[in-house]
Amino acid sequence: MKVLHSITLIGLLALPPITRAATITVSTDVATGPGSLTAAILALHDGDTIAFHIPPDSGEVHYIKTPPDGYPLITKNNITIDGYTQGGAASNTASIHAANNAAIKIALTSTNGNALSMYSACTNFAGIDYPNFGFGDGEQALLGFFRASNAWVKGFAFLSSYQTSTSQQAGGDSKTICFAVDAPDVSTQACQGFHVSGCWFGVDPVTRQVAYMPNGTDVATPTICIATYGTGTNGTPGFPNIELFPGPGTIGVAAGSPNPRAEFNVFVTGYGFDSQGGPLRVSGNFWGVLPDGTTLADMTSLNGGAEQGDAFAEFGDSHDILVGTDGDGVNDADEGNLFGALSESMAQGVSLYFYSAPETNIVVAGNTFGVDIHGKSFGVGTANKIAHSFDNVSTVRFGSDFNGVSDALKANTGSDSELFDFDSTSPTKTRCISMRGNSLTNTTTVDGSRPPLGDGQATADGLDVYTNFVDVSGVNGTLDIIPVIGAGTTATSMTGTCGKPLGAPYTRLIVDLYVADPDPAAPPQGMKWLASFTDNSAADSNPAVGAFTFSTAGLGIASGTKVTIAVTYSSDTQPTIGSIKRAGNQTTLSVTGGAGPTYGIQKSSTVNGPYTFITAAAGGSAVFTDDNSPASFYRATGASATGQTSPFSDVFTIP
Repeated sequence: MKVLHSITLIGLLALPPITRAATITVSTDVATGPGSLTAAILALHDGDTIAFHIPPDSGEVHYIKTPPDGYPLITKNNITIDGYTQGGAASNTASIHAANNAAIKIALTSTNGNALSMYSACTNFAGIDYPNFGFGDGEQALLGFFRASNAWVKGFAFLSSYQTSTSQQAGGDSKTICFAVDAPDVSTQACQGFHVSGCWFGVDPVTRQVAYMPNGTDVATPTICIATYGTGTNGTPGFPNIELFPGPGTIGVAAGSPNPRAEFNVFVTGYGFDSQGGPLRVSGNFWGVLPDGTTLADMTSLNGGAEQGDAFAEFGDSHDILVGTDGDGVNDADEGNLFGALSESMAQGVSLYFYSAPETNIVVAGNTFGVDIHGKSFGVGTANKIAHSFDNVSTVRFGSDFNGVSDALKANTGSDSELFDFDSTSPTKTRCISMRGNSLTNTTTVDGSRPPLGDGQATADGLDVYTNFVDVSGVNGTLDIIPVIGAGTTATSMTGTCGKPLGAPYTRLIVDLYVADPDPAAPPQGMKWLASFTDNSAADSNPAVGAFTFSTAGLGIASGTKVTIAVTYSSDTQPTIGSIKRAGNQTTLSVTGGAGPTYGIQKSSTVNGPYTFITAAAGGSAVFTDDNSPASFYRATGASATGQTSPFSDVFTIP
């Protein structure tokens, strides 16, 4: 017995200590001392949550001012800082196309000019003077994170002076939330999995209006709301000279969120999210619009534009960037962003800014640009820019991929805006912009030509884009890229040509038909998507490559309707269904080919249809319930998401 007791004791002593996640409560709006946010941060362990119960806990807003030199650096993993725990607080329940109804009761403010110098805080913690750190001391945080993975900040109003000061440096840039990564030769801790949701920046939670500094003139929003950058090596001999970039990270609605509307953010800012790395996800946010969803908060005009920054969201050296809807069939209607308009015609006045090639796999889907929650234009004119410098990126998808999953929800809406501009090098066969299914009214290119990239005539307006993509030699020069609606077109039949056919791998020519913007002063563009057809498919009765005749019967196109087309030169192939197994009413199938990785699976009780959507096959496989009896027929719908979209054709009036 003694021996057995001894063995048991030794076994117990060998077990690692058990740690349990704790909730640490902030009980005072004083920045330091017992019960303060400072004390809560200092007490954090991995997995903990910081909650708020500040008396009175019955619905008042509590403003917590930043202490001198800022709050302590946050270095723990899997932590949550939750402002919605304060009494009277409630997360938003309205859709992205309705007024944000969140009740925020904790405001973290650095309007006193206090902040945390990121470089000194991180290097002091690590005991290393990093030579290539992502942040300097002039970049100063209200909440600073270093190495921390899976940090979630939610349910706060953030108010800040545009510039802040610390004992390390005066007059620094206020960057409210900073996520800093370690050097790759020190560790692989890259602030992975950060998440900011349900927060308001530059909005007073009491008045729900633009927040101002005590002087009543300056807007109480930071230089940058959220920042995350890469860190270079620490100089280890023989270590590759690489940078460690942050990501993944989410601003707004996370993938598969159980409560997506609670995760909407509201940004009153000239510079919302500044980032490097990836994957990065920006979904379900208001940008430059107040919580009512209709009042423009344009930083190019507020305070004379003195606090205007580069863009609502900026991405450098990035990959796998999602702006808007991911199209996985879950929460797709609640993942788009609403981007307000910027009235000044300046390089900074842009919603999305991309820089530093190569950037790959960029998806912009399900967003609205220049319109409010009701679809009404903010009316600032085409000075508003949607995106800058797509020339640095590869495989951009702006709009739907038409894979059969939430296709309509992946369309972007743009109004009274300049679409894209380029720095220098334009897209080539490996740098393409697929632009399908969107709704555009009074949009234009840099030179005022037809969307999306121009007519291929001016150097700054499509010439480099299309000459780098197709062979434009021939009698019509670059105009060969513009598709044509044929004179034989009627309300029930569409004829025309795609423009000059391309060689491999861009052998799939997809024609998208739109109701055109009826404004005769606007360049040709599609206001409402109607249908898609593939050249030389079974639906095309014209056997010539690049020429087509499609039936449009059943689309309800009335005489006098103004229409236009655009052609996407796609390298994507159609997918095929592989193995199928059935057990009771459970079907398991696999899909190969196409663009992937998500396919729309459709079913019918007969081989000739009609087919209806049944599930999304992620990663090439799906398991789903099907009660059809005695049999079902399935087909897979694959994306057409890579390739170059042509200019819109001239507007054609249906006879």
